[in-house]
Amino acid sequence: MKTETFCPICEEKVSVDDYREVYVSPYTKQEYKRYEWPNCDVHWWEPLKIIPEFYESEVFEDYIAFHEGVSLSLGDNHKAFFRYFPLRAGKLLDIGCGDGRFIRHAKEAGFEVWGIDFDTKSVETVKRELGIDTVFAMSLEEFYEFAKKEGLKFDVITFFEVLEHQDKPKEFLKMVKDLLKDGGYIAGSVPDRESMFQRTFYQKWYSYGDHPPHHFLRFSKGSLESALKLAGFSEVKVIKSDFPFKELFPYVEKKLFGNLDELKNKLKAMVVGSERKARAYAVEDLDKISERKKTAIMLKALKLGRNLALSPFVLLYLGKLKGNGVHLYFQARI
Repeated sequence: MKTETFCPICEEKVSVDDYREVYVSPYTKQEYKRYEWPNCDVHWWEPLKIIPEFYESEVFEDYIAFHEGVSLSLGDNHKAFFRYFPLRAGKLLDIGCGDGRFIRHAKEAGFEVWGIDFDTKSVETVKRELGIDTVFAMSLEEFYEFAKKEGLKFDVITFFEVLEHQDKPKEFLKMVKDLLKDGGYIAGSVPDRESMFQRTFYQKWYSYGDHPPHHFLRFSKGSLESALKLAGFSEVKVIKSDFPFKELFPYVEKKLFGNLDELKNKLKAMVVGSERKARAYAVEDLDKISERKKTAIMLKALKLGRNLALSPFVLLYLGKLKGNGVHLYFQARI
C-alpha cells in the first residue's frame, strides 16, 4: 500500500494520510485529496491526472464561449502583460490560447504569434475568426516534439490560467524552458488562492471549478515565486493584481441576489441570436458584432441602471481592491 506521496513542485515527501481536504468530482465521481507542503507553500490534489476531453465537453460555460467566438475584451491578467512585459516584439507562443483573445492583441502589438490548445474546438474558433494559421490543436508534449523537428524557438512563452491545470508542473516548466531562446521570457497568470474575492466572485463553479479534474494546483504569491525559481527561472516577478472597480458591481450583485448569468445570457441572446454565442461577448461589445444596435444600446442602459442601483453597496468595498484581484501575474526569464 502506498504510504507517501511527493509535492509536484519541490518533490518533498508527504504522508498519504496527511491530506487537508477530500473532494469527490461530480464529473468523474473520482475522490481527490488535497495536500500542502509548507516549504514551497503549494497546495495540490491527488490523484494528479489531466482529462483533456473535460474541456471540449463544455462542463464550464467559459468553454462554450471559447467555441462560439473570440471575445473582444482582454482579461485583467492579459492587460498586466501589456503593462509590465519589457518586450513589444518577437516570436511568442501562447500555451492554452483558448479563444485567441490574447494572441489577437499580441499580434496587434507587434509579436509574431503562435498558439496551442488541446481543446480542438477552441483552436478551430481562432483559425476561423482570426485567420491565424500558426495555432495548433496539440498538447505541450506534442508541440514540443513538433518544435524540435522544425527547429522552433521562442522569445517569449505565455501561459495564462494554465499552470494550475497541470498534473506534471515540473515537466511542463522544463519543456517551456527548452522551447525558449537564450535569455527568453515567460509570462502568464494563475488564480490567487489568497484573494478575498475569489470564492464569492466565482461562486457558481467554485465548488468544482477550482477543484480537480479542472484545477490541480493552488498558488499563493510566495508559492508561485518558489515554483518558478525551483524550475530554474531568474528575474522572477509575481504581482498580486488589484480587483477591478468595474467588477465590484457583478460581485455585489452575486452577494445580494445570487448568480444571474443565465438571465443575462438570455438578454444578450436577443442581440446575437443564441445563448451560446451570447456567452462569448460582454454587453459593451454587442453593438460591434450585431446589427441590432438599438437592443444592444438598451442592454447597456440596463447595465448602467444596475450599476447606479448597486453603487451604495459597492462603495463599501472600495478600500479592499488593492492586491485582492483574482489573478497572480508573473514573468521571468532564463
